[in-house]
Parts: sequence; C-alpha cells; structure tokens
Amino acid sequence: MTKTITAIFDTRRAMEEALRRFEAVNVTDEQINVIMSDETRNKFFKLETHNKADEGVAAGATFGGIVGGVMAAIMGAGTLAIPGLNLIVVGSVVAGLAGAAVGAATGGIVGGLIGLGVPEHEAKLYEGQLKSGHILLAVEARDAAQAKVLREILENTEAYNIAA
Repeated sequence: MTKTITAIFDTRRAMEEALRRFEAVNVTDEQINVIMSDETRNKFFKLETHNKADEGVAAGATFGGIVGGVMAAIMGAGTLAIPGLNLIVVGSVVAGLAGAAVGAATGGIVGGLIGLGVPEHEAKLYEGQLKSGHILLAVEARDAAQAKVLREILENTEAYNIAA
C-alpha cells in the first residue's frame, strides 16, 4: 500500500536537494509528482516559449538520475497544463489530475487536489501556496518504512507544510 507525502518548497534548489536525497534511498522518478504554477516554472526553470519537449529532455539528462527525470518533465516532456488554473503538473499524478480537471475547473485548485485524494484542509493550504509561487512535491512511498524515511528527509531539508 502506497502513502503520499506532500511538502512545499520555495525554490528549485531546495526541491532538487530533496530529490537528490530521495535518490540516495532508492526513490524512483515514477514515485515523484510536482505541481507548480506556470509562472513558477518560468521563474525557476528559465523556459522560453520556443523550447521543445525534446530540449527539455536533453536539459534534464545533464542532471542525471531522479533529478534529471523530474527536471526533464518540468521542462516540457510529460507535463500537463491545466487551462484556467495556470498549473503545471509532473509525474504519475498527471493522469489523476487530468481526470479531475473538470472538478478543478469548477472548484479551483482545491477541487483538483481533493480529487487526487489530498484532504480538503491541506488542499486549501496548498492552493494559496501554489498561487503565490511555491512548488508542491508529492512522493508516493512504497510502504510505511519508506514513508518514514521520506518524511525524515523532508524534515531535514527546506521543505515545510509536510503532510502524510
């Protein structure tokens, strides 16, 4: 049984540090989900409108491992842009959020996050943080033991509003 642990980051650098630590404990990029506003992506990832998805993959490959996989996705390959909400979504959560997009369009970010199984009080907190330029990282732990390790990693980074 998987368990989702979520956290907020203020910067790309802080999120990348958590990803590096996750990689050291055998987390895969398939376990990682990232949600941010389009403005946040443009601010932290210096995207230009003429970039192509394959350029994102090439840029991500320079990082290697889990960081490279997530960075490549953020830079274009494997993202979902939700019109009206101005969100960029990366990871396995893309399919779930795509299905929840109708609810998200009528209920805002909160509706989309609740559709993904995030408790309403956390979804409301995350909505404000996403709108103000923060990055939401969600990691799917394989089991309770891994969940404990991942939470400890997040507690020892610049992550905050950590929830499991």
